Amino acid sequence: MNVKSRLLEVDAETAALLEARAAARNLTVAELLADLSVNEAGLPAELAAQRALGTGAWAPEVLEDDAKRLAGFRENRLGVPWDEARAWLESWGDADKEPPPVRKL
Repeated sequence: MNVKSRLLEVDAETAALLEARAAARNLTVAELLADLSVNEAGLPAELAAQRALGTGAWAPEVLEDDAKRLAGFRENRLGVPWDEARAWLESWGDADKEPPPVRKL
């Protein structure tokens, strides 16, 4: 097979993250990136449909809100305590699901 290679430049932190995630999945970085860019098979059908239509979590207003929240976090590094986030995540699927934790200022 004749493979054409291309060089992509990323910062050292991103490179280390990609290498660690690839190693954790026993993949090369190229394999990891290919999987991340095309693998919708890992999504449930309903989420794959939302992604294709740009609705739900992929709606423009939701993505814009996510980007604003991420920018705010990067600026001030404020978030929710891990124990509260973990309790919320662990309650998913329960009839008495916890409300999402609120960032402490």
